[in-house]
Amino acid sequence: MFKSLNLNNLNLIIKPMKQRVNYVSLMILFALFLSVKTQAQTIADRITKADVQPKRERMPNVINTLLHDEYAPAISPDGRTLVYQSNKGGKTWEYYRLWHSMRDTVTGFWTEPKPIDEINGDFKQGDIFGGPALSYDGRTLYFFAKMGDGGSEDIYQSTKGADGKWSKPEKVAGAINSGDYEGFPSISPDGMFLYFVRKKDGGSSSSTAGAESDKGKDSKAATKYPSCYKMFVAKRKLDGSFGEPAELPSPIPGDCDKHVRIMPDGQSLFFSSTRTWLSPKDSKDFDLYYSMMQPGGAWTAPVLTDMSPWVKSTMYSYQPDMLVSVAPNDNPHVLAYFNAYMGASHELFTYPLQERFKPKRTCWFNATIVDSSDLKKLKPTVKVSNLTRDPLSYDKMSDEGKFKTVLTEGNKYRFLFELDGYEPVTFVVDLTKDMSEWECSKMVKMRKKGVLATVTILDGLTNELIAESNADIKPDESGKGKVSEFKKTGPGKFFALLEPGTTYTANGTADQYEPSSVSLDLKNKVAGDTINREIFLFDLSKIVFQNINFETARPRTLVEKELDAALLPKARAELDKVYKFMSDYPKVSIRIEAHTDDRGGDAYNQGLSERRAAAAKHYLTKTKGISADRLEIRASGEKSPSVPNNSPANLALNRRVEFKPVLKR
Repeated sequence: MFKSLNLNNLNLIIKPMKQRVNYVSLMILFALFLSVKTQAQTIADRITKADVQPKRERMPNVINTLLHDEYAPAISPDGRTLVYQSNKGGKTWEYYRLWHSMRDTVTGFWTEPKPIDEINGDFKQGDIFGGPALSYDGRTLYFFAKMGDGGSEDIYQSTKGADGKWSKPEKVAGAINSGDYEGFPSISPDGMFLYFVRKKDGGSSSSTAGAESDKGKDSKAATKYPSCYKMFVAKRKLDGSFGEPAELPSPIPGDCDKHVRIMPDGQSLFFSSTRTWLSPKDSKDFDLYYSMMQPGGAWTAPVLTDMSPWVKSTMYSYQPDMLVSVAPNDNPHVLAYFNAYMGASHELFTYPLQERFKPKRTCWFNATIVDSSDLKKLKPTVKVSNLTRDPLSYDKMSDEGKFKTVLTEGNKYRFLFELDGYEPVTFVVDLTKDMSEWECSKMVKMRKKGVLATVTILDGLTNELIAESNADIKPDESGKGKVSEFKKTGPGKFFALLEPGTTYTANGTADQYEPSSVSLDLKNKVAGDTINREIFLFDLSKIVFQNINFETARPRTLVEKELDAALLPKARAELDKVYKFMSDYPKVSIRIEAHTDDRGGDAYNQGLSERRAAAAKHYLTKTKGISADRLEIRASGEKSPSVPNNSPANLALNRRVEFKPVLKR
């Protein structure tokens, strides 16, 4: 009934008391009013806490098993693949292995977790092992381990093959593993920056303390004697290994830090730390902090992820807070996966991130890289310059014909593709614009340094490629021009890369063919241009024309009418064939060879053969329009009979004009 009490109720009670003062009643009413007010404040306080309390959800029992630790969740960006460590199935609580489960996209249910035997098989009871982290594409798994009695914790990796199986674990190549404790790796979405922790000088030398206190096995000992670490990041080199690590810069490091997890945007991170100047709790208790790289490369001051000192967020516990993995594409919310100590064991939970802690949106950038002339796949070096946050710039080798990376909202990137023998290609991708304007794919066509020259050698009669042909290209002027990468690319086809600014001559040869050449003028060409030329070769032995014959003593003079009249109809038909050939093959000239029989004197027959050659030439030039410089005249008189002059028929055969093709030089 007290919940319905208000000032109107009080006025109704107090009004009749004006007529009769009852001090005892007044005292009782005043006490009741104070009681109602106190109760209302308590309810309001609880409501306020409930409103700001983010909703965390315990992962289902198929994941969390009673009295076993489920620890260090690693979630894929789409929220479908979960890898974590658990000691279920082990003979003791110390026996941790890696497990994985898949979430059905339709039902949302998680599959029965299975141990990753390809990785777990190398580890034995008592080995320190865990802290998994997935690459953005889900193909590489990073974790730390200590095997056997000697050595210390090192960072390993395993790659998922096309068959879905993980490869045999190998230590991460490069300068990360120092022989001291390295643990809890976290890889940036572009795969270029590996974050991890390394034992702090003067910290606990016990690997077990470093690993087991994280899991809250002995929470009191963990609180009293924390294991402290430094947080590092290493950049991947062109050869795929990681370079010398650098400690994360100020203001991130604190007196005692532990885990670091880079988020799927590559520029914000969560980490665990004890900071009495920020945390309201015991300074030995680890809390989760958040920091983001600003434009220019500086990190923001760490922010405590608890909402306020008197309202605990669900990412808070009285055990150390740590190991957050975020699925940014797990619609409709951005979920953080984390583990919390529940008194008997660690369990896995999800938590919808507040807006200020959500990672920025990303895009998969895909570039296809080909030769601009033949679309051959290329493998250049790619320099990715983050024009907004320079520390996130890197160099990387592309795959054969492909380059993939992850770009983050709010950044502008410059890409530079470089390959020996090719002009560099550069362009900018701007993700500071509206998401609808993002360019997350690109066709990169790289041009060779020089003019791309193609020479094709063809049969002049059939236009078919001459398979067994040869070619060469030479500059016309000494000291000018350069020929590189000259090669035969197929039957009758040749390629060369030529320096522009001068002229070249391409020569073609083949057995039984007359050699020929063609000029290549590159004075007005620039690198990346193309030039294509064809060289026609002729097998002159295959070009045969019928002889034309003349009546005895014809033509009598060099007068045009006489030259025309001396040509018989059959001769004109053959001359038309010569004309057609010369029109079709303008690079070929014709030699006209004229002859006589042996009747008459030598001088007479020589003159007669010259007049017969003149008749053929006159028809081709004056009647058909063939250029005179494409015709050669050779008159032999009676010196070269084709048959013996021993019969009227043979005499007629020797009164002839022959046509011999010759290549124009």
